[in-house]
Amino acid sequence: MTNVVPLDQDHHVHSTFSDDAVSTVAENVAAARERGLRTLCLADHVRHDSVWVPDFVSAVDALRPVPGLDVLAGVEVKILDRTGRLDLPEGIDGTDVVLIADHQFPGDLGPVHPRAMRDAIATGLVTPGEVIDCLIDATAGALMTAMQLEQRPQLAHLFSVVPKMGLDETSIPDRAVCQLARQARAAGAWLEVNEKWACPSSRTVRAFAEAGVGLVASTDSHDCRDIGAYSWVRRIADGAAPGGPTRPDPRDGAALGGRTPPDPPDDALHGAVP
Repeated sequence: MTNVVPLDQDHHVHSTFSDDAVSTVAENVAAARERGLRTLCLADHVRHDSVWVPDFVSAVDALRPVPGLDVLAGVEVKILDRTGRLDLPEGIDGTDVVLIADHQFPGDLGPVHPRAMRDAIATGLVTPGEVIDCLIDATAGALMTAMQLEQRPQLAHLFSVVPKMGLDETSIPDRAVCQLARQARAAGAWLEVNEKWACPSSRTVRAFAEAGVGLVASTDSHDCRDIGAYSWVRRIADGAAPGGPTRPDPRDGAALGGRTPPDPPDDALHGAVP
């Protein structure tokens, strides 16, 4: 299935418009051309009060068209709560893609730090099943919200918040994955296979592919040196291929659906980092 996840693309690349990235828009485009990519999606973190999107769009537009390279402008936005509200500013005109991200746990009353959710699960305040049900509802709701926008939705590092809460993708029932895949197909969304967070799992990628959802590869690069360099994405795509493993290998972090990352900082609620 690697050919179903084309590797001559990078659909999630940050620039200095994000406060945690080091490469400019122009440096990212130059690196993508040097590596022979055919598609590059420049995407930076936004929240409701971000005012720099017009400047970002102007910076991208100043470089387009790029011979042999399709350059897209995107914004990455976190899911706020179970209803699927997105932390979007009012003006995102000129962008092509909205990347929907689970930077925090989207709870009933708003985003919750994953460490707090991990503690709540450990003490029995909530069950893993309740947490997963809420996450699925929030992601499906975010897709419905995104359907009202002019930009194409893209599920960015889907389920990356799961290992941050001390769970893994085996906690997510097949029916829930398939439900979300159908919603993504209805929304015309892409599913991103993310190198940085090694997610989603091969099982999830296979379910989305079978539902007819477009698959895209991304590095989630914050430095142009990382653009288009794939290792985990190859493994996930190969595992999702027909004849690939039907059950995750517990030794394989990608099969489980992501690396177990360190906790994000407490100020990550604004979406500066996943």
